[in-house]
Order: sequence, then structure tokens, then C-alpha cells
Amino acid sequence: MHSISIKITAVTVAAVLTSILALGGIGILTIGAESDRSSAEKMELISENMERQLDAYLSSIQQSVNMAIRIAHDSLIDPDIVYLGRSGGPEEVARLDAALGRHCQEVEHAFGSIANSTNGIVTYYYCINGDYGSNEHGFFWSKLDGNSFVKQPDLISDELDRNDIEHTTWYYSALKAARPVWIGPYKAHFLGDALTISYVAPIYYQGFVVGVLGMDILFDTLISHIQTLEVFNSGFAFLMDRDGNVLYHPDMAEGKEVMLDEALSQQLLRRRDTGDMLIRYKRNGEPWQLSFSSINDDYKVAVTAPVSEITAYTRKLALVTVLVAVVILAVFALITLLLMNALTKPLLRLTAASQKLMDGDYDVELNYEGNDEVGILTAAFRRMRDHLKLYISDLNSRAYTDAMTGLKNKGAFTTYLARMNDTLKREGENASGFAIIVLDCNDLKQINDKYGHTQGDMYLNTAVQAMTETFTHSPIFRLGGDEFAIILQQFDYYTRNDYMAAFEHQISEINEGARNPWEQVNISKGMAVYQPGIDTTVEQVLRRADEQMYEDKRKQKEKH
Repeated sequence: MHSISIKITAVTVAAVLTSILALGGIGILTIGAESDRSSAEKMELISENMERQLDAYLSSIQQSVNMAIRIAHDSLIDPDIVYLGRSGGPEEVARLDAALGRHCQEVEHAFGSIANSTNGIVTYYYCINGDYGSNEHGFFWSKLDGNSFVKQPDLISDELDRNDIEHTTWYYSALKAARPVWIGPYKAHFLGDALTISYVAPIYYQGFVVGVLGMDILFDTLISHIQTLEVFNSGFAFLMDRDGNVLYHPDMAEGKEVMLDEALSQQLLRRRDTGDMLIRYKRNGEPWQLSFSSINDDYKVAVTAPVSEITAYTRKLALVTVLVAVVILAVFALITLLLMNALTKPLLRLTAASQKLMDGDYDVELNYEGNDEVGILTAAFRRMRDHLKLYISDLNSRAYTDAMTGLKNKGAFTTYLARMNDTLKREGENASGFAIIVLDCNDLKQINDKYGHTQGDMYLNTAVQAMTETFTHSPIFRLGGDEFAIILQQFDYYTRNDYMAAFEHQISEINEGARNPWEQVNISKGMAVYQPGIDTTVEQVLRRADEQMYEDKRKQKEKH
């Protein structure tokens, strides 16, 4: 076992010896090594600064489109929006046209507000997929010729030539990517073949593409940001795609051919960034240095400048080499201080961790693995933490689990609703959609009275089996003797009708094979969907689901 005091003594002695050796070997230090490191660091900082500016600009556009995507998805919850293909009848097409028209009007209104507060964009649009079976085409707004957006003729997907990638890549590349993606630069036919960059996204509903939604900026707008960057005296910045192909270079603007040195291989330019790598090449017979960083993994901004300008300051350091000895001594004094501080940090962390354990935080990190006194003490604390965490976890499991069915109980349901209410309060109308299903097992009392409670428990567990085998990804709660609740979120929420149909099918299969009343499943169901702007609490949705369940129970009694 190595004590902390021995470690501190060893480090101190090593620091002193290293300082002496450094003083003796100062003569072999080269200005070139420091020059290379410093120049790589400077160029990296410049490229990262430019990358942050462009990333912030492009991210603002991404955020705007993502807001429109969420609005579009929320607006698609309409029973008349169904995929017809090319075979829908007149009445079906008319209903789909009306539903998609309402959907597009809602998205157009919201997207317009978003677009007016997004800098630099020249268009925003929503092109409805003609294969969906509707005559609705979406909308298209542009302000290329003015300061305000002007509504333009709709972009009709059936008129887009799949083979004309130069002009239709904004649509078909979005479909191919199946996710929001940056496209370009390309010649936009709806902008007079101006070089354009687009952020586009396919909108899906029930597994089918409804259309493509996006925003455009002119390529010149992005380039104007790059042209403002000053890179030393005669350096400059240029733009590449993710594969290292040059998209903009000052030589291009002057009509010259871009000639990159053979040292700048395509494999090298495909790196995400240069990091601390030193990349130098020849330009017009003079050594230049290059650094680049990625923007959203789609583009790269590169900065380059003559090596003589980058290292000018470093060369001046040769005049003050007599001060190196003093600097080295100061550095090693600081290193020794930092190392000693690092050796005592585990003890400070252990003290802070013990305070958190005392306050009930059982997820506190105790990751010191040293083979010393602090390491032994940390291991003991870690075992105590794990035992306490296991004990508390077991207590929580007992408190929130229904003993008979193994489902979450009413206490767990109350806690879950409280968290959902906190989310609604925090996010308001921007909260994600959800639905609540309330289920009631009919005839439980009659089965208990006629056949006994054992058969009644079998009846309940058969119903629970149907629920768990259908709603595999959603939390299910037992609220009382014969009442259950299911909360549908994310993907389960958007496919809730499919889940309800599958549940009905599951019940039918169970009942077909049942021989005794307690082997059957007879359930009253009610489902309610969260309505933004109307519902302010989850309990309002739950109340509607409960009312629908009782209405279903009444209808079932009338049938019998």
C-alpha cells in the first residue's frame, strides 16, 4: 500500500529533479517545435471560431424547421387523413383533400410566423406527396425579390423530374434520407436557378410520406459569412462538403481553377476536423498552413494562411530565450502544486460524496480506485452506497407494484401523472402529445360471487395478459380492483388506433378459446387524447377517458 504522504514526497522530488534536468537540457529545445504547436493551435482556434458562427446560423434554421415539423405532426391527427394512393374514389379523395387542406392551412400559418423570425432564409414551403392520393399540393412562399414573403405557385411533386437531380434534389434527397437533412448547394428551379442550400424534412403519417417541408437560403448568404473572416494578413477561408470537395474558394470567385497541393489528399480532407494536427502545403511556391472544422456534419469551413505570418510572433520568442530557465522553474512549481492538489482531490470528493449519501443521494459517484488509504475508504463507502441503494430500490418496488398482477399500482400512477403535469406546466402547448386509455373489467363481482375469488383473480390476470401483450411499450397501471389505465406516448401515441384494434383482436382470440366465464375477457374501454390549448392538466384527459369508458360500459349493457 502506498500512502498519500509517500506519493507527495515522490512527486516533489521528481519535480525538483526534472527542473534540474530541464535547466541542463535547455539548450536542446528548439524554437521550431514550439512554433509548430503554436501555429496549429492558432489556426485551429480560427477555424473553430468560424465553425461556431456558421453552426449557430445554420442551427437557427434547423430549429425553425424542426418547430414546423412538430406542428405538422401534431396537425396530422385527423381521421380523414388516410393514404389513398392513386386508387381512391371521388368521395374519399374529397375528404382527404379537405383534411389535408386544413392541415396545410394550419402548418402554413405557423410556418409563416416562424419564417418571419428566422434570419437569412428566402423561401419556406410544404410540398405534398402526389402519391398520397390527394389534390392538395401544400404551399410555397418566397422573398427573393423583396423584403417580405410573397406566396408563389404551389410546388407540385408530380411535376418534379426524379432524374433532374440538379433541380429536384431538395425533394428526393429528403425522401431518400428519411430524416431532416441539409441539401446543396444546388440550382433551385423555383429561385431562377440560383445556387441554394436547403434544410428539408419528410413528414410521415401512419408510415407514409405526406410531403416534404423545408426552408432555403442562398448559397451567397453563407459565403458572405465566410468572406468576412480575417485570417492574418493575406489568409482566407473557404468551404468544403463533408467529403472534402471544395464548394467555395476565393479562386473560384475570380474565375480561376482551384488547385490544392497534392499534400492535401482527399482522405485527409474527409476527416471531421484537423484538431491539433499540423497540415502544411505549397501555394504559389510558398508554404501555407490549413485547419478546418465541421459544421453540423454536413459542411466544413477551412482557414489557410502563409506559415510566415502564422509563426511571426513565435520567431520573436528567440530573442527572449534567456528567460526560458525562469519560465521552466515557474511551470514546474505550478505542476508540483497541481499534482499535489490532484492527490488530495480523491479525499475531497469522498467527503462531498459522504455528504450526498447522508442527504439521500444514492447515485453519487465513488470512482476512485487507488491502492491507498483513500481507496480502501472509498471502496467501503461504495459497498455501503450499493447496499443502501438496493434496499431503497426494493422498498420503492414494493410501494409502487400491484402484488397480484405485477403491474404498477395506483401510487405509481399518481406519481407518473405528477411528472406529466410538471412537463405540461413547463412546456405548455409545445408539450408532446399523449393519450390515456381507461379499462374496466366487467362482471368481476359476478364471477367472484358465483365461482369464487380464485377464479376472479384468474379472470383479472387473463385481462392483464391481453393488455401487456398488446401495449408492450406503454406503462400499464392497476387503479383498483377491476380498473386499469394505460398511457400512450411518442410512437405508441401516434399509432394508438392501431393498438386499440390489436387489443380488440387479442380479446377476440382469447374469448374464442375460452371454455369458462373466468377464462374470457369482457372489458369496457375509453380513450382520450391530449388537446393543446384546451387541456392544462393530465387529469382533464383522464376524466374524458373515464367518461368514455362508462359510456362504453352503458352501451355494452344495452346490447345484453
